[in-house]
Amino acid sequence: MIDLLLALLMIAQNPSPAAQAPADNAGEEIVITGRRLSDTERALAACLARGCPPNEDIDATLAHAENLFVAGEYQKARSTAKASLSRNRKHSAAFPVPVSDLERANGRLSAHLGEGYDYQFSTFGIRRALKSGLPRSDPRLVGASIEIADMLVSMRRTELARQTYATAEKDALKIGRRDLAATARMRSAWIDYLEDDPVGAKRKLKAIAASTDPMERVPRLASLVLLARLDRKDGKFEASDALITELGSLRLKQPALLFSPSFDLPRNNGVTSSIAVQTSTDTFDDKWIDVGFWVGPDGRVRDTEILRQRGPTAWADPLLKSINGRIYTSSDSNGADGVFRVERYSYTSLWGNRSGTRIRQRGSDARVEFLDLTVNPDAAKTKQ
Repeated sequence: MIDLLLALLMIAQNPSPAAQAPADNAGEEIVITGRRLSDTERALAACLARGCPPNEDIDATLAHAENLFVAGEYQKARSTAKASLSRNRKHSAAFPVPVSDLERANGRLSAHLGEGYDYQFSTFGIRRALKSGLPRSDPRLVGASIEIADMLVSMRRTELARQTYATAEKDALKIGRRDLAATARMRSAWIDYLEDDPVGAKRKLKAIAASTDPMERVPRLASLVLLARLDRKDGKFEASDALITELGSLRLKQPALLFSPSFDLPRNNGVTSSIAVQTSTDTFDDKWIDVGFWVGPDGRVRDTEILRQRGPTAWADPLLKSINGRIYTSSDSNGADGVFRVERYSYTSLWGNRSGTRIRQRGSDARVEFLDLTVNPDAAKTKQ
């Protein structure tokens, strides 16, 4: 499950590469608004009726598309985002950041629907929009390149991902952003692990973890997290226990994920496989769950439950077991009971054309797409 592994890697690194850029960048994930669905629908309609400027159009679009997504209306959410892109892509030179936010949102929505082409096109569109209106020295361009490489990893285009990480590293060094350069190296090193070379991954991660450069503090800690995760897979717990102590002293705002057991998706016949093969009876439409769980003061997960769902959930049993086995750090937000988290998981598969025809069909590889709803747990409730 390369795509979910990458999502968990993003959780482990706090903040994300994009978040280290200037504050007006929206980050790598969709931000849940918490406004009522009917309110965001009216706000978008009113904006369009008065001919609002592109940035206001995009803000209203994102708010409504995000609410539609949370409500499980994936197709409507994507149609809303794509309609705004058709109106506003041409304004990227004047509004590079808002247009890039819209591209990012459309890419993530497309991923949850298995629309691989749009996922890739819009993720590349993040950088296209930023390049059209920002100076080449702006670190958000490097952040966009790292996002593209992350997407390529999730699409299993690992060789192109390595090249993109390498380019991002060079570009980051040119503008003096050693932190982003180290982040690109760290993400590239993780590809070695995904391709069954844990020795190579450990060697590269240890080099980053050994850095004493204050600017490289975040990628250094993220590398330590990944090294601890690899050690735990080998039954070695000393490194992760020491890391829990070190990260605990940093008083992080949110718990950082240290370890998550791997899991396999079930085939329909009950046999499991790391890349589940679709059978003739398997479908991927409207299958998602919102998972809520507590991260206790000790970093252990408890009280995991499915808060909402669409469609059968048998596919999620190995995922829930994996979540129960996670280990997090402590954080400032941990109260006596810990921190409550809400996460969205969509069970999907990429669309493609049947060989020799233009007839669309689902691919044979099942995927789980991830979105963190913890920024506003109430968003996991249906809003009308």
